[in-house]
Amino acid sequence: MGASIRIVRRAAMRNLSNAAVLQRVTGITRQQNPGMDGQGSRGFTLVELCCGLVIVGLLAGMAVPSLRSARNSGAIHSASFELLAGLQQARAGSIVAAHPGVLCLSDAAGSCLRGDGPATAWRVFLDQDGRETTLALRPLPAGLKLHATRPRLTFWPHSLSASTATLTICDTQQVVPPRAIVLSQTGRARVAPATRDRCRA
Repeated sequence: MGASIRIVRRAAMRNLSNAAVLQRVTGITRQQNPGMDGQGSRGFTLVELCCGLVIVGLLAGMAVPSLRSARNSGAIHSASFELLAGLQQARAGSIVAAHPGVLCLSDAAGSCLRGDGPATAWRVFLDQDGRETTLALRPLPAGLKLHATRPRLTFWPHSLSASTATLTICDTQQVVPPRAIVLSQTGRARVAPATRDRCRA
């Protein structure tokens, strides 16, 4: 009888100590995570999440036109500088090789077009007594077309151009205005603004 009372007392004391430890651990956990006891943040509801997604979608929709305009404007500027470099390459190549240098509107394969465009690429070559030596072939970025008053621009070995010409780089989406490159009789090229009627094919 005495032994069983001692066993019961020990079990009761063990349970009391376990309860004290559990209470202490729970208190520490609540102090470390005050938002987990139902008194702090309750999170987001489905309606709040949907409202947030709608706002993000509206902001993205407003940003798309300006991003497209910036991208197309950068493409036209880059293409015009490359075309200027191509004209200078044709002129310099003609002087060095003592043969006519030609820049022509071409397709992606490099075949010169017979008309004034629109073209998707341009090619620079030396006309060495009927034999064409290609110096450069550049396709235009996607969404751009090249129009010109003449399909072939020729430079003579004494650095002069065979004729004047205007080349116009056009945005097919008409988001940004076109840019023109004007070639003078002296063989010098300059960038100039252009009107959209030059882009009609």
